[in-house]
Amino acid sequence: MLTTMLAALIVAVAAVTAVGFFTDRVDAGMRAQAAEFLAADGRIDAPDPLNQVRETAQGLGLTTADTLTFPTVVLANNRPLLVSLKAVGPGYPLRGSLQIAPAMAPATVPASAPSDESVDSGNHEIDAETVDHGPALGTVWLAPRALALLDLKPGDPLQIGQKTFTIAARLLREPDVGNVFAQAAPRAMIALADIPATGLVTPASRVRYHLLLAAPAAQRAALFAKLKARLPKDRTIERPENSQPAFKTAFDRAARFLGLAAMVAVLLAGAALLLAARHYNAVQQDSAALMRAFGASRRTIGRIYALRLLMLALLATVPGVLIGAVTQQGLAALMRHALAVALPPPGLLPVFIGLGIALIALIGFALPALIRLQDTPPLRVLNRQLAAPPPAAAVLFGFGLVAMGLLVWLQARDLTLTAYVLGGMGASLLVFLGLAWLLIRGLRRLRVQGVARFGLARLAREPLAGSIQIAALALGLTALLLLGVVRGDLLDAWHDQIPVDAPNFFAINIQPDQVADLKAFLQAHRIHGAGFYPMVRARWTAENGKTIHPETYQGQARRLAEREFNLSTTPTLAADNRIVAGHWSGKGWSVEQGIADTFHWKLGDTLTFQVNGSPVTAAITSIRKVNWDSMRPNFFVLAPKALLAQAPAQYVTSFYLPQPNIPQQTALLRTFPTLTLFDLGRILAEVRSLIDRASQAVQYVFLFTLAAGLIVLMAAFHASEAARLRETAILRVLGARRSQIMQALWLEFTVIGLLVGLLAAVAAGGLGAVLAWKLFDLSWRIDLRLPTYGLAAGWLLALLLVPWLGARITRASPIAALRR
Repeated sequence: MLTTMLAALIVAVAAVTAVGFFTDRVDAGMRAQAAEFLAADGRIDAPDPLNQVRETAQGLGLTTADTLTFPTVVLANNRPLLVSLKAVGPGYPLRGSLQIAPAMAPATVPASAPSDESVDSGNHEIDAETVDHGPALGTVWLAPRALALLDLKPGDPLQIGQKTFTIAARLLREPDVGNVFAQAAPRAMIALADIPATGLVTPASRVRYHLLLAAPAAQRAALFAKLKARLPKDRTIERPENSQPAFKTAFDRAARFLGLAAMVAVLLAGAALLLAARHYNAVQQDSAALMRAFGASRRTIGRIYALRLLMLALLATVPGVLIGAVTQQGLAALMRHALAVALPPPGLLPVFIGLGIALIALIGFALPALIRLQDTPPLRVLNRQLAAPPPAAAVLFGFGLVAMGLLVWLQARDLTLTAYVLGGMGASLLVFLGLAWLLIRGLRRLRVQGVARFGLARLAREPLAGSIQIAALALGLTALLLLGVVRGDLLDAWHDQIPVDAPNFFAINIQPDQVADLKAFLQAHRIHGAGFYPMVRARWTAENGKTIHPETYQGQARRLAEREFNLSTTPTLAADNRIVAGHWSGKGWSVEQGIADTFHWKLGDTLTFQVNGSPVTAAITSIRKVNWDSMRPNFFVLAPKALLAQAPAQYVTSFYLPQPNIPQQTALLRTFPTLTLFDLGRILAEVRSLIDRASQAVQYVFLFTLAAGLIVLMAAFHASEAARLRETAILRVLGARRSQIMQALWLEFTVIGLLVGLLAAVAAGGLGAVLAWKLFDLSWRIDLRLPTYGLAAGWLLALLLVPWLGARITRASPIAALRR
């Protein structure tokens, strides 16, 4: 039994440390390279020049660099194109580097590359060059898509405002591109000193000024704190940690899948420990009685077995951590192409977490059963009928429940998730125990003859032991079904949230008189659109009659309060919007759940928005949950059409263009030159890649769960092996044939297997629905094949174990079995 307990602990520690090492490396890598996402250690954005702030920062010893961005139209061969112009000063970038290519690749520019993001130089570019400076005076670097749309190449002239520039290179990568919506058009980059010659920036221009900041790591926190204290109230320092929210969200979901797989492996290992410890209690009672007879005190015996558990935890930690370290290398290799960061070596924290997991599992699942050995009566040496009182079921269940809670919390670090998983597993255990008890009690009243009576007699004779065995097996099979079948359904649901033909382009700046013509254009070119939605620019000014002051908010809330909102109207909700509070009435504001939580908005609150110079006030009548993965136009705030009837609106839509799509884009922009396109192809490809890699990684970690499930089965049958050997010996002495013993085993385990399979299927379906809804935010339907899978798994359980168990109990001689 110690071998079984050691194997269970090794699997638990290996599963936890493998996932822990991997997520620790990803987190450290993202933090180490996060500065490249801003091209600096920090950034201050403003609509006005930051001259005074720059002087303050430099006076404190910070290194600075300036950039500014704004949309503008460039001209080439009398053809206009809207670009996102970025002017960079000396020193840019402070962190990271740019990638350019001075020569044109012979192949077409990949359609999946967004307007402002880089292209994989290994696949699509030649002569790519990494640089740590911006363009020279009089030159411009242009994004590949802009070059393709204007049919230009490096060396050609490009008119920007009042100045003609020479295209010096294709801009492949810039470190501070932010997310895919950071700019609305292909990037054009020039030197900051060239801005006055263009004549594009005036006091009335809508320009975003950026002051980049850098400092040595040892002084960074202190210098940033001093600068923050001297900043005006309307200025904040943006740090790089959260500058890639799209990737972070996708990876967080992948990490949850990995954590779920490791969590279930740990819980299965706990079930194996519980069964093995109960059997070890029975085996060790003779040794404990002998020690008591030689004068050992209760406390001494308790310490001996507690020390054994501690040694067992230490013995399991070393190989478990080594296996976990090797496994995380495989996880890193699987996810390498989906991660945008270099992974540093892992830290030591997962090692201590693995040791903690082993100790908690032993204390929660094994110690309650072994501690009662100190109460073994010394007279057992003479009379083996005497035994230590068995641990109370309530004690076992209570300690196990607390251990499960701690294990889940250590893995998830989320009290809500811990409550859901613990509640689900606890409820499942109670249901399993209750149903198994009722069935076994019913077997006592069942009148059967011959082999059937022998097959069911053992279950009926020990209802508590039989109930615990069935509950443990059902719990193990639930976990295997949850990760073997439900896991696949959850991953499929995640993958299906971004279908193959998901919109990969957003179009904005659509004027009302262009909507009909654009619809006709899309239909003529067989381009499937997601509908047209009016978009009204507005600024939030008051809540419940009180004026809003953005500087009173912090972080993301402040940035949202400072910016303009895009309001829209719609007669009916789209399929990717779901009302979670209130009702869709068309008479008040409908707000998205996330922003409602950010600003603590609730039903009935009145919000005032300044729309085209006039205040518009209405109450919140509904809160919506939005599926942002749908790639359809969605809005934080939807307004009644009557409220915005007089407001000037532009329209927005999204649609799918098959690859390659440069000709379609060119035709679209030539027909509608004022249109602005967001190319989402690259971000969609990266998210799909991450999902695919995460699916493989979860299957990789699932091997630990499978191993833990097998150990549960081994522990369950080892616990009953000695009793079965004695019973079989008695039956053989009384004349039972081997065929009759095997038939009895087949009947017993067929009943157990079918019951376990049915219970596990129901529990796995319920837990899968809760996890999809509460943890992964996925729409998921219960797989109607789960009962079939469960019953098949139960029958397979009998098919695999009965021949093995039958061979073991019939091979032993009756005399040897009776002497054990």
